[in-house]
Amino acid sequence: MSAEMHSGFVALRSDLPMNCRRRYENFALSEAAAKDAARIFDLWRDARNRFGRPHGGDFLFGEFSGADAMFAPVVSRFITYGVLGDSTISDYIVAIMDQPAVKAWIDSARQEPVIQRYEFG
Repeated sequence: MSAEMHSGFVALRSDLPMNCRRRYENFALSEAAAKDAARIFDLWRDARNRFGRPHGGDFLFGEFSGADAMFAPVVSRFITYGVLGDSTISDYIVAIMDQPAVKAWIDSARQEPVIQRYEFG
């Protein structure tokens, strides 16, 4: 799962640039990005249902792990662009965003100076 995150989802990374300062309403995913998002949702749902929830955890494999850390940027992108999933997905997104390290990371990113020429939309 981590290897797929590390090397895959090119359309999602390209079409949904990281931007934790903004929210885009009614953002239309390209077909390729929608396919990436669906694959990610399938991965998350499968891992949480097989390993997370049965062991009392909110994360992919129960406790917060390296896989969760690797998917944190995707969680941020999904929030920015309004990419929604079912309750299993939304619960996972909340769990990731509630992590102190993720909160600190997002807060630090928001303190960076804005470079308008890189601002999307």
